[in-house]
Parts: sequence; C-alpha cells; structure tokens
Amino acid sequence: MKHHINIQFLLKKHKDMFKSLKITLFTLLLLASNSLFSQTESIRSQILEYNDSKSNVIEKGRGLLFDKFIEGDIAKVKEIKDYLLTLEDENYSIFFPTEYWFILYWTNEFSTLAESLKSYNSEIYDFHEVSFFLYLSGVKLTEKLRHATMENEAFIKAQLQMADIDSETKQILHLNLDKLLVKSRNYSHAQDSLNEQADRFLENYPSSDYTAYVKNHIRYRLIPKNWGFAVEFFSGYGAYDGNLSKNYTNNIPLGVAFDVCYRNFELYLRDYIGFNKTKKDVDYSVGVWEKGSSAMVFFPEASLGYKTYENDQYKVSPFLGIGSMAITPPFKKTEDTPELEEVELSFTTTYMLGINFDIKLGKKHESKYDPKTSYGFLRIRYAYGLPQFSKKYNGMTGNMHYITIGIGGMSRGVKRVL
Repeated sequence: MKHHINIQFLLKKHKDMFKSLKITLFTLLLLASNSLFSQTESIRSQILEYNDSKSNVIEKGRGLLFDKFIEGDIAKVKEIKDYLLTLEDENYSIFFPTEYWFILYWTNEFSTLAESLKSYNSEIYDFHEVSFFLYLSGVKLTEKLRHATMENEAFIKAQLQMADIDSETKQILHLNLDKLLVKSRNYSHAQDSLNEQADRFLENYPSSDYTAYVKNHIRYRLIPKNWGFAVEFFSGYGAYDGNLSKNYTNNIPLGVAFDVCYRNFELYLRDYIGFNKTKKDVDYSVGVWEKGSSAMVFFPEASLGYKTYENDQYKVSPFLGIGSMAITPPFKKTEDTPELEEVELSFTTTYMLGINFDIKLGKKHESKYDPKTSYGFLRIRYAYGLPQFSKKYNGMTGNMHYITIGIGGMSRGVKRVL
C-alpha cells in the first residue's frame, strides 16, 4: 500500500513538472516573437520615415525633371538638372551619359556637352549598355528623352547649327547626336552611314581632341577574326586522261573536307573516294581482273588556298596542293582474293592545282560594318591532279580532272577594329 502511494505521488510530481516546462517554453516563444515583431516594426518605421536622404532627393528630382520635360518647360529642366548635379559625388551618379547628353542638347548647352565628350570614361559607363538603368528612378527618363529627341531631331540640329561654337565642335556634336539615335533608325545602313561620317571627321580633324572618342564610341566596324573553320560534304565527277583513261572509267566521288583558315589563307584537308570500273582485262597470278569490274579511287589531299575575292555572297580561292592517289579493287574483293593486290595502283605522290568557288547561303548581309563570316555554303571545286603512277607502273601515264559540288558550313567570328 505504501509503495502504491509513492508511485502515485511520483507520477503527480512529474506531471506538474512537465506542465511547468510547457508554460515556460510558451512564455519564451511568446517573448521571442514579440521581440522579432518589435524589431520588424522598428525597421518598417525607419523606412517609412526615411524621407530626407540623398537617394530620395535624387529620385524625386529625376521624377520632377521628367514631368517638366513632358510639359515642355526646358528652362525648369535646366534648373533641376543643375541642382541635382550639386548632389553628385563618388557614391551617387545623377544621370547616365545618354540622359545627360540628351538634356544638354535640349538646353542648348553645347560647350558643356563637348567638354563632357572629351572627359567621357567608358570604364565607368558602358556606352552601349544603358538600357538596364532606364527604370532606376521609377520613370522612363532615357526612353522619353530618346523618343522626343528622335521626333525633334531637325529642330535640335538647327539649334546646334546656329550656336556660337566652332565648326569642329558642331561636327562632333552632330556626329554624337546621330550616334545616340542610331539604334532608333529604321533602316539597315544607319551604322554604315555613321561610320562614313566618322571617317570624314577624322580626316578633316586628324589632331582633334575628340579622336579617341570617335574611334572608341562612334565608329563601329567589325572585321573577320584571324582563324576560321569549315566542314564540307561533296560529290561530283572525276575524269582521267592519258593511259589511265584507257584502263579505267571516269569516277563518281563521295568525300568530306575540313578547312582551317587563317586570315586570307585556307588549308583544305580532303578525303576523296571515287567509284569506277575497269576497261580491260588484267591478268594476275591466280586469275584475271575482268573488264567491267568495280574499282575504287582513293585520293586524300592537302591543299593551300588564298582568298582572292570575297563579298557577302561569293568567295573565290585558287589553290595548290599535294596528295596521294591509289586505284584498287574494292576491299571486299582483296580480302577474299589477296592476290588481287597485284593489279592495284598503290598510293603515289599526286600534285594538284585548282580553284574553289563558294556561294554563301542565307540572307544577303546588308550592313558593311558587320561582315558575314559564319554561314552555310555551296562549293564548286575544280582540281587537276597529277599522279606519279608511271614511276612505278610502266605505261600508266595520265592525270585526273575533277569537279565537285559540296555543301558545308563556315564558322568564323568577328572583332572590332578601331
């Protein structure tokens, strides 16, 4: 009985302890939750009350400038711009270059604009990648400035022409305005036209303070990279002359080629396999290789070409090369009858010369500044091969002409030239 009472007492004591522990844990969680809520509310209040910061003033200032520009109040735009620039320091940039330049065109501050071009630092701002920043202030400032300038281009250029500045400054500001609007032009030769203007400026002012700016940020011209690679699959027709034509029919080839290009030089690595037949019976130790039997031509070659003409549609490349030619029975026949190797013309040095004519496939490239360097092509190739069979086989004189038509692809990048 006594033991029974002790057990009940212990059970009751444990239940009381467990209940007390739960209350303690709940209290701690509640306190922690209240603490986190209080911190969150404190941060929220700080954010809501954070109205007088420089960031806030800049954002509101850009918004006001945007509104005044829409209203056409250019004098007020200038005032706001001047004030915002007083806030600029190493941590805050008020305008991106395109925004600032567009504003200066509208406010007729052409001398200030010209000085800005001289001091432009492309390492800080990427001239070609400003679109990411269009919505930073909550207004489409750059977009609106560009659109309005495009619509009023003639008016702004007239104001520029009447400005009291020297001819060189007028020309560079005219050129820079065309650059700012080049992506808004709706014709394909806009950059080509801009490049021509840039070339004329550099020619007229060879020692200009704006030379570096024009070369780096206005004129934009691409040329092919030094290295290029191509692959081609071809077929065609090969014709013998001399005694070869008396012993074998002309052949129809199948083959593959790989090109390695460096500047205007092109190395062609080709594997030509032709299929033809014998024209005569040929005796060998255990039989006769009969007239009309199948034969094969193997002609691996390496030739070096030089590009003499190229535009966006065609390319012409004459070449010289060396290879090795063999005319043999098919492999299956020589495996079954090894003695047939006696009648084959084994590999011999073969010299060659010829010309490639490539027709570039796809749409015609309309821009001069961006050449067509990667493309599919149709290649017509003529070659004249001079195998040296007569040095090993008495009377086996003769050469081979072939024309092939191939389909392939060229891969070659472009690089900018200043």
